Amino acid sequence: MRDSFLRHARLIIAVALVNLIAPASSFAQSVPGSRVLVMPFAAEVEPQAPGGAGAARWLGEAAAVLIADGLTSLGLGALPRDERVAAFDRLQLPMSAGLTRATMIRIGEIIGASEIVFGEVRLGQKLVVRARVVRLDTGREGPTVADEALLTEIFPLFERVAGGVGASTGRVRAGAVATASPMPLEAFESYVKGLVAATPAAQQRFLEAAMAQVPNDPRILTALWDVYTAQGMHEKALSAANAVPPDTLLSRKARFALALSLIELKRLDGAYKELTTLYATRPSPALSNALGVVQLRRPLEPGRTPATTYFARAVNDLPDNTDYLFNLGYAHALAQNSTEALTWLRETVRYDAANGDAHLVMASVLQSTGRTAEAQRERELARTLGTNVESIDATAGRVPPGLERIGSDLDLSAGPRVDAAIATPAQRDQQETAAFHLARGRELFTARRDREAINELRRAVYLAPYEDAPHLLLGQLYQRGGQLSEAIDEFKVAIWCRESAAARLALAAALLDSGDRDGARREADRALALAPGNAEARALLQKIGGG
Repeated sequence: MRDSFLRHARLIIAVALVNLIAPASSFAQSVPGSRVLVMPFAAEVEPQAPGGAGAARWLGEAAAVLIADGLTSLGLGALPRDERVAAFDRLQLPMSAGLTRATMIRIGEIIGASEIVFGEVRLGQKLVVRARVVRLDTGREGPTVADEALLTEIFPLFERVAGGVGASTGRVRAGAVATASPMPLEAFESYVKGLVAATPAAQQRFLEAAMAQVPNDPRILTALWDVYTAQGMHEKALSAANAVPPDTLLSRKARFALALSLIELKRLDGAYKELTTLYATRPSPALSNALGVVQLRRPLEPGRTPATTYFARAVNDLPDNTDYLFNLGYAHALAQNSTEALTWLRETVRYDAANGDAHLVMASVLQSTGRTAEAQRERELARTLGTNVESIDATAGRVPPGLERIGSDLDLSAGPRVDAAIATPAQRDQQETAAFHLARGRELFTARRDREAINELRRAVYLAPYEDAPHLLLGQLYQRGGQLSEAIDEFKVAIWCRESAAARLALAAALLDSGDRDGARREADRALALAPGNAEARALLQKIGGG
């Protein structure tokens, strides 16, 4: 596998025409089964209802949690809450029921959902639920699922609603999947309030209150692990993970969390043992990656497997995960294997051209091999992307420490993928193929088929990562979709590839949309310096207030 991947990384790559004209695959299509995104429901509470107006703060999220759990019990692939939260964080969007229907559908498309579920809950004398399901490949909405019950019957109520939602997808599988037992209502309320609380301290308070009522509930304990870890309370996080009963659905996730806490506490031998046991039970690239991090932080002793072996295994299992690719290149860089380091770091930026750490480490490796001009170019891009380069000696070529990456997702292949068709053996020239994808991306951009356009442009970037045009167009797509951070990064990479007034102007507009007026003014000034007669740059400066 590794040899074939090296050939894939090093040789000229192209795609047979039949694959080029096929519809672009999405992340959803790479995961077996459905990916149902359940959004928080809009919640309305009557003044005389139990719990008062404050119930609205948790009932909307409770609806999403219970329907997702119910769909999972029916064998449907509902996105877990932590994956949903991570997706919204990446998109820099509030996870709110106040989003418009169009926005929710757009989010579902971006993260590769097959269906999106949203709706309303109203609490008065009874709890009334109305759920809607939209199938994203057709845009069609199924029949509304409506039901009601007393608040004390919330669990059977949402079990019925989830059954109706599942039936509307037409993909309920035979044989139910086991799920966790319902909590007491008061504990469940504290648990959900802990999930949605605005500060870590409030999250901790609610979750600890829930744990006091249900001490061994794995959902509460794993949520507490997240909160403790986010606050650097690794001993408490370790205790929470260790308290998850071994015969529960979340036991494997908890043991992985325990290993991560051991890593943070520098108890690396214990972490290595825990991770090795988990891998022997069921392999996962996340486990291989974590084992690599452990080995990277332990001294390399005779007979001890080097970190690069584990990172390579993670890459072989999931060859488009940029964290694993980066870690493999980074470990080779630390071991002073410059050729291997550059191979894998360049593969990282093929998938993620805005990866500032990869460019920074490449700069150090290039500097150490005497390629000063190339090193300076990579270092400048890292600085442009916001990476801290000031503490690194630019002339020494030393690899910066502490950049290895480890995630808490155990069995998720998170993040969008480049279509596997790119790795197909081909007879066409690489640049010609990249140009084809770029042209196709432009057509789809004009037709406002943004999701397909992004997939085409990612292919073009993979094949020609240092061409400015696909980055520029990707930035425009991200900006149109409200993903301003991603748009700004793409425009910066486009400028690094080839400075132009168009790229500077695009970056200025994105910065202005993000609220950075000073940055927007600087970029518009640079665009005007490159093209003194540019009317669009003058108009933008007037809009900003720069004359």
